[in-house]
Amino acid sequence: MRDVANRRPWSSGLPAALTLLAALGLSLSWAAPARAAGKLAWLDDVVREVVREAEAGGKAAVRGGDGAATAVRGSGRLFAHEADEGLEILVKRSDDFARAGRRAETAGETLLQKRFARLIPHDPDNARAFAALAPAEKRLVVEMGETAQRLARRYPGRAEEMIRALGTEGMTAVRVFGDDVAEVVVKEGPASLGVLRKTGRGGWAFFTQQVLPHKKKLIAAGVLTAFLADPDKFVDYAGRATEYAVREFARAGVQLAGAVGGGAARGLEASVAEFLGRYGLNFAAARYLGMGLAGAVVVVAALVILGLPVRWMLRPVTWPLRLVFRRRAARAA
Repeated sequence: MRDVANRRPWSSGLPAALTLLAALGLSLSWAAPARAAGKLAWLDDVVREVVREAEAGGKAAVRGGDGAATAVRGSGRLFAHEADEGLEILVKRSDDFARAGRRAETAGETLLQKRFARLIPHDPDNARAFAALAPAEKRLVVEMGETAQRLARRYPGRAEEMIRALGTEGMTAVRVFGDDVAEVVVKEGPASLGVLRKTGRGGWAFFTQQVLPHKKKLIAAGVLTAFLADPDKFVDYAGRATEYAVREFARAGVQLAGAVGGGAARGLEASVAEFLGRYGLNFAAARYLGMGLAGAVVVVAALVILGLPVRWMLRPVTWPLRLVFRRRAARAA
């Protein structure tokens, strides 16, 4: 009986202890996302403040109360689609993208502090919040702020809308590859970021110069979807079209220039073979004749584009004929 009596305090206190531990674990599990969401909301406010400062030409009033902060926060979130992710996840994504563009940055904390102070000066509250961040998070905040500043100066009145469409990954792409990327990504959607990530500047040039001008034809043939899903099959890192690209674009009725090595010739042969096959004429002699005619058309078109006179183009044929006629005239005389 004494043993049972002695155990009663433990047995009666056990449910309370378990409840306390469960509540503590639950509070800790809630605290991490809350802190992550708080940091992201703070980044949101900082970027919007940078945009406001840039559009005002650096003449925004010194912040000194809740009114300015309320005005900044009142127009909706910029990074709303990343609300469930913490800054550390965004840092990793941003770094991966920067490495793909060969522009990974390493800056000391003192330099980052100075760069942040230049973005939003005279703001001790934000300065203290920035100082409490991890080094990688500080770098992300500065990079997002500086990119937002560039967009605000180049596209006044449109910066917030563009930042909302770009997200942190798109903002990193703008920082790494240039401001011109912003308009294309905003118009074509986040799927276009995969072209930059996988093929770099060369693939992006191919995308903007060869793909987008023929967008409707490529969509109709299903080529655009295939390109966005796997741009490596269409273009190399130097921006040159592959044999596969020449063939697929030809199927959509688009002829490509600048293919890799003999890829263009093989792609042209495949296109000619496909065309002749519709009429039951797909044999070697007909293919080579078709390729020869296509090559002659390309040469003539190039000469016309360059502005050379037609008589220059025909000189290899007319010069021997003139020589023969002159000899005959001389003999007749």
